Amino acid sequence: MRVLARVMAGAIVSLAFAGGAFAAQTSGAVGSGPPEDVVLTVTIAPDGSATLSQSEFHLALGGYYRFDLVCPPSGLKNETSISFAAPDLWENSHLRLASVGDTSKGLKGGGEINFHIQGLQLREIECEGLPQTARFSFYPMKKGTYGFTMVDAAATPKQELKGAFVVE
Repeated sequence: MRVLARVMAGAIVSLAFAGGAFAAQTSGAVGSGPPEDVVLTVTIAPDGSATLSQSEFHLALGGYYRFDLVCPPSGLKNETSISFAAPDLWENSHLRLASVGDTSKGLKGGGEINFHIQGLQLREIECEGLPQTARFSFYPMKKGTYGFTMVDAAATPKQELKGAFVVE
């Protein structure tokens, strides 16, 4: 399995360097250039319930994306968290970079801390009281519909929202 993963990663890198820049994400073609931003904003209502900016994302097979989980700017307290998980998407994607950044100046306005990942599995992203954006960049490598779950552990009762990434 690890040999296959290394072969796939090598093929992706080779294709990215060999191909020209794509104007838009094309299914089946490995994306190059900057990733396309896909944004999920979590907000907390005055009653404590969480909402998502959208519940479905359509992606192209092999496209290059940067998923931005925008944590709520208010309503959270330390150790009461919003957690996000998309294990099937992560398992069927080539993950490249994870980062955390300040959203006070917009998605591209603040600094961020980057984690270059290769061969590691992402399990969950949590927002714990800070108005930050958690991001990861990736190439979806297999067609399918991959569910995601967002849990608001601070809500009473605990709230669970679901959505999906559709890779075509």
